Amino acid sequence: MTALGQLTPTPLPPVRPRRWPLALGIVSALMIVAVLLVLSPWDRARGQWLQDQWTVLTQPSPEEIQAIADATGMSDEGRLIFLASTPEIEDADAFNDDCAVESQGTLGCFDGTDIYIFKVTDPRLQGTIEVTGAHEMLHAAYQRLSREERAEIDALVQQAVAAIPEDDPVFSDMSLYPKSQWPDEWHSRLGTEFADLPPALEEHYARYFDDRSLVLALDEQSTALLDELEAQLDELSARIDELDAEITRRQEAYDTALAAYESDVDSFNARADAGDFDSQAQFDRERAALVKRQKALEAERVAVNDLVDEYNELLDRLSAVDADYAELYESLDSTAPSAGSPDG
Repeated sequence: MTALGQLTPTPLPPVRPRRWPLALGIVSALMIVAVLLVLSPWDRARGQWLQDQWTVLTQPSPEEIQAIADATGMSDEGRLIFLASTPEIEDADAFNDDCAVESQGTLGCFDGTDIYIFKVTDPRLQGTIEVTGAHEMLHAAYQRLSREERAEIDALVQQAVAAIPEDDPVFSDMSLYPKSQWPDEWHSRLGTEFADLPPALEEHYARYFDDRSLVLALDEQSTALLDELEAQLDELSARIDELDAEITRRQEAYDTALAAYESDVDSFNARADAGDFDSQAQFDRERAALVKRQKALEAERVAVNDLVDEYNELLDRLSAVDADYAELYESLDSTAPSAGSPDG
């Protein structure tokens, strides 16, 4: 989810007939914007705001796009930037073309003008589309910052990133981006994925969100099952590795003990056949010791087999969880073969 190079502008949607009062309202609004364009002193921020207003007025967004702004708690400014970027929720083929997607893992992009969002349909990943929309809105917002504003925000972002634990998986994700994109990408990730940011940074994000907790909750919801399955995979893999080491160690010890026992039994039997015992008491004592060792070996054999059974059961569980994880992750991958199918 990162800003890409300029793409061919998306054609305007066909004009839909509306009732006269609404049409007159739009015409009036357009006239107001036109007057503001003429009368207002020119500066970059004002010009961008007027351009955004014009886009929103002339290219009304569908309800599903408006719903993203509502669900993620966008402020008036955040909503304006989002809607002015004419967001589109697209199936795999169109999304891959518009975002020039070449590898898995891309859920959205902002090409410098427009926002495109991959249509994730798996109900277990609810919230993904909304969080992606908010993430891309922050890319568009970052683009609209002045050079001075960016320098200030980049410093705040760097401060916040320094406080994130080094083992946080976000660093693995960020390593896939060129360093030149890090300030912009971190700006979007912090705003949609991390709570309790430094006050100055929270104040910055308050420009774009009236209630940032909404998008944070959606982010947590959208990744909850993946996180749970990932934790299960880690736990199962760790236990399987432990069992593998323990079974190997105990099996080797058992084999050594069994070989020694069998040798001692052969020696005992040979001595018994040769009458090489001083008394019945000696015979009974040595025989009892061998029987005790035999029982201990049998108990160990059963215990090791129980560990083997547990190992095999965990392998089956690991395979099942891994299959669920792969299926879920594939539904986030616009390049997956199933993503381009009608049911994908």
